[in-house]
Amino acid sequence: MKMFGALGAWILSASLLNGGSPEGLSYRIRLQFQGDSEPVEGRFRLVPTPVLRTRNRVKPPRMGGWRLEPLSGSLRGVLPRAERLLYFAGPGPGTSPRGAVIRYGKRLCHVWDVQIPIGTGVYAYLVEVKPGVLALAYLSGRFATGELHSVEMQLERVELRTHAAPAEEGTALLKTLAKLTAPPVEAITFAEERVELR
Repeated sequence: MKMFGALGAWILSASLLNGGSPEGLSYRIRLQFQGDSEPVEGRFRLVPTPVLRTRNRVKPPRMGGWRLEPLSGSLRGVLPRAERLLYFAGPGPGTSPRGAVIRYGKRLCHVWDVQIPIGTGVYAYLVEVKPGVLALAYLSGRFATGELHSVEMQLERVELRTHAAPAEEGTALLKTLAKLTAPPVEAITFAEERVELR
């Protein structure tokens, strides 16, 4: 009995030291780069960082940042690329409510669409993880050009505190999708014109 009591106290103290349940958004990711035979798989957590305080009283800061923490798998060198595929910001151009909900634990999150050009083979949608803050819920796609061959990323868990603010670079996904789905630029050649003098 004493052993179980000590073990319970240790688990409780460890959870209190860690601030209870870990804060953030937990993702599963699978990436494959052009030329690689095997994909890279693992799990990571997006943790919102606090809003930076400044002495500017006219326009107080409203946006924080984020950091990514690996949870499992060999994700060394992958997280910077995953960061370019994430969304953690408010609604904006290129997003629209879908009228559906997804449950993450006890939390019901409204689903939002992301505007993606038709015929690109990319599929993505967002969820409202707290009032006025959207986050990537699912992304999958294959790409013929660029360093990335395929990607699949899925939100698995939502554990956010009330003070979590949108990230300043939170719309990185939209910029990356615009680059990945842009048609290849064709090389322009100029015909050589010869003029004969008589």
